[in-house]
Amino acid sequence: MYLVVAAVVAVLLYFLFRDTMNRLQYIQTLRIYWITKNNANKKDRTITKASMRQTAEPWWQGSGLQARFGSYSFQFGILKGKGSSLLDQLGGRELEETPQDLRKWVIK
Repeated sequence: MYLVVAAVVAVLLYFLFRDTMNRLQYIQTLRIYWITKNNANKKDRTITKASMRQTAEPWWQGSGLQARFGSYSFQFGILKGKGSSLLDQLGGRELEETPQDLRKWVIK
């Protein structure tokens, strides 16, 4: 019986995660997300807190947990909201100075 349940779970997980490596997957109505990445370092902690900022539309932000399995990591968490642009996601801000003013600062 346990073997059948494990096989069904494995098949479901395969269809859930196939072609999703390094891509943000989410269910908007439940406000949950998950990311499977293949760039984990073996020196990283096995389980740690993590945050996520999407750098393409719709600009989701979220926080959750990340677990490492060898060179793969799996992150899941709660979607917190949307930023308004890539500049917001990267923590940038608009400058009031012109490029010419900035050049003058560097030359001085």
